[in-house]
Amino acid sequence: MNNNMSIDEIIELMEELLDNSSAVPFSSKKMIDCEQMRDYIDNLHLSLPPELEKAKETQRQKENIIAEANAEAEKIIKKAESEAEKIEHKAEEGLEAAKNKAYELVSETEITKAAEAHAAELIKAAQTEAEGILADAKAEAEQIVTDARENDKRIRRALADSVNKALSDAKEALDNAQANISQSTDQVVSTMTAVENLNRRLEDEDEDFRRDDDDDEDDDDDRSEDSGRRRKFKFR
Repeated sequence: MNNNMSIDEIIELMEELLDNSSAVPFSSKKMIDCEQMRDYIDNLHLSLPPELEKAKETQRQKENIIAEANAEAEKIIKKAESEAEKIEHKAEEGLEAAKNKAYELVSETEITKAAEAHAAELIKAAQTEAEGILADAKAEAEQIVTDARENDKRIRRALADSVNKALSDAKEALDNAQANISQSTDQVVSTMTAVENLNRRLEDEDEDFRRDDDDDEDDDDDRSEDSGRRRKFKFR
């Protein structure tokens, strides 16, 4: 197969192969020449514009960026949750220690309540600190994902511009080729018309010579010579 064929020409050959393939009896399926179809597909891959391969690479880069952003966000959230759990656990240990210390010092109810209240305040402060750490981690993770999505939008816009440019260039080349074909066709038609007019004029002149020949037989040799000098032109 000619490797310089256009994508449209290859697709037309593939459609022709499908149309001309033998039908499987008692079904809507057809048997095709797999080797021929594979040859068409290989040539189709070779005919694809390089912008499409660049677009595929850009798409892969976009997916990698988003995946890395999600992984980084998940890592940050897990780290924040782990730190929050450690703080809460430490606060609970502090509460137990405070209770034990209070019971060791005095068994009076008021002192015990004061110790428990102080321990509760420690726990609340620890929970507040843990929630702050977790909120900051989530905000940072959301910012990473947002930045990745913005990069994705930029990549998509660049991809669309690249593909549109390739399609515009292809259309311009096709329009130029059609214009050249139309111009060549006009030139051929004009040449054929000129040749036909010349042939008609020569036929009219030959007719005049034949009339002169009927009127004057003595000039037969001269007329034969003049008639022989006239030839019709044929367009090939």
